[in-house]
Amino acid sequence: MSDLFQQESPLVQIEYAEPAGAAPSIEEKPLLGYLNLRGCPDHTGFLAACLKVLGCEPPTEPNTLVVSGDYRIYWLGPDEWLVITPVDQQVQLQQKLLKALKKVFSSVVDNSSGLTMLHITGNNAAALLASDCPLDLHAREFKPGQCAQTRLARAGMTISPLADGTGFEVIIRRSFADYLMQWLQEAAKAFE
Repeated sequence: MSDLFQQESPLVQIEYAEPAGAAPSIEEKPLLGYLNLRGCPDHTGFLAACLKVLGCEPPTEPNTLVVSGDYRIYWLGPDEWLVITPVDQQVQLQQKLLKALKKVFSSVVDNSSGLTMLHITGNNAAALLASDCPLDLHAREFKPGQCAQTRLARAGMTISPLADGTGFEVIIRRSFADYLMQWLQEAAKAFE
């Protein structure tokens, strides 16, 4: 019997071209796991459970992220985080978190089928994004370890500078992925 469910990137039909001239590179990081974690950071049981399962406490400083092993944990609000896992690890992590948080008022929801990530890299990555993003993306203002929820070309996104300073990771809804990728590819032509 064949498997009727096949995981597929929302950008599977997009053709990637090598960037020309000084155009930034735009690449999808498909099929990562995305867990929405909610809880009270003032509750010691919540923090202890997160520390046990994730290897760190979720960041409590607004617009920051932490990396713990294979996990990236984005602050989304005072009681909300986005935990990014490697491909096919979200179900196992969700079960571990639910078990550890069993007696703590909290929520762990798998949003993996609804999100995807783009890496936009190169010397003009910030300039490309700045063409329709209201944030100041200059390295002196927006540094690795920071994140923000904003918009790009009218599409909501969560953005963070890459740790190596080569560009940005952009998390977008699956429903906007095709539109935003086409918009980025068209806007990148200005740098060729």
